[in-house]
Amino acid sequence: MNRPDFIELVTALKGRSSKGVGFKLAKPRNFDKIRDQKVVDDWLAKMEDYFHAVEVGRHSAMELAQSYLKGYASTWWRRVKQEERKTHRYTWEFFKERIKLEFIPNNSNYISRCKLRDLVNATNDNLRQYLRAYFKLMLEIWHMHELDNVCHFVMGLSTWAKGKLEENWSPLIIRGHHESEGLFGCGTR
Repeated sequence: MNRPDFIELVTALKGRSSKGVGFKLAKPRNFDKIRDQKVVDDWLAKMEDYFHAVEVGRHSAMELAQSYLKGYASTWWRRVKQEERKTHRYTWEFFKERIKLEFIPNNSNYISRCKLRDLVNATNDNLRQYLRAYFKLMLEIWHMHELDNVCHFVMGLSTWAKGKLEENWSPLIIRGHHESEGLFGCGTR
């Protein structure tokens, strides 16, 4: 292969990249059949960070990414390429789209919303855990209106916490758990 992107990829991986001088870049982990939105999104983001750090072109990115597929994921990708035997080149965007379709469950957003609905802060003792669980779930939920976000947050609070919130109502309440922990007097120790 003498394509410019592939030569750029090989050069970068051999350590001749100007960005790679002076430090050893951690390589992304391999990916195998984990059907979880957080895992897939995290792996794709780390791959993109790696491509940027080693200065990989968009077309070479897919070629490098497929080398990090193992087990079922590798077999699945070979099958996709056989089924899609078209004259087009496989791009990173095509790869991301297909891997998300295969490995992110269709109902992952629904499951996260159900978990959010069931999340409650029954006692004041576990308020910190409630806040962390709430904000973790919010990272998993797509397209939630800010008012719905606030309503779900408040509905899960204990009576004491709701009263405290009403005393100190702040638009920052949903913007981060650090502000929320400070408001309720349960900051990090």
